[in-house]
Amino acid sequence: MSDATSGGYFASGPCAFCQLVFTFNPERVPSIPANAYAAAEIIAEGGETPPLGPKVPICADCLAKINALRMQHDLAPITPLPGAYDVGEGFPP
Repeated sequence: MSDATSGGYFASGPCAFCQLVFTFNPERVPSIPANAYAAAEIIAEGGETPPLGPKVPICADCLAKINALRMQHDLAPITPLPGAYDVGEGFPP
């Protein structure tokens, strides 16, 4: 089992984009606000930015797709923190 001295704890949940459940370190995994899409639509229509909801994690496969699109548009890729996708001892792969 992981502890505070060896890197923290792990969780599992659905990806913000593909909805597949994966294991991640919740303090290190890239994430977006749960209502990011709705907020973008409101802002695009000229409305005021709503409060952002709780964050939802992004799996490694979706992050790779996002980074490919970012690089096509000359944007820097998003680099996850070390250990973001490491499987904790006792968790399924």
